[in-house]
Amino acid sequence: MVVPVAVASTTRVRVIRLSGEIDASTVDLLVHAIEPHLDLTQGTIIVDLSEVTFLGTAGLRALVRAERHANRMGSTLCLVSGTTAVKRSLAVLDVLRG
Repeated sequence: MVVPVAVASTTRVRVIRLSGEIDASTVDLLVHAIEPHLDLTQGTIIVDLSEVTFLGTAGLRALVRAERHANRMGSTLCLVSGTTAVKRSLAVLDVLRG
């Protein structure tokens, strides 16, 4: 289960820390954790995935949608990863974008 660990925010920066597994059965929790912060204009939204142990395709799709929405608002979505599993998933995403 993906669990929002903490949210910190200033006027220009929002940090959302998550933990657990992100797959098709938990992606809604990811969306609900991030969605309220996507209204930030001209800022930075940091999604800290360093405590996430698995990031499946449903989670990747949700992060891409969040990134697109943030970009439309003039903001930047930054992903922080720590675990090997998450790094591998994000590497696949980079290859598909490339």
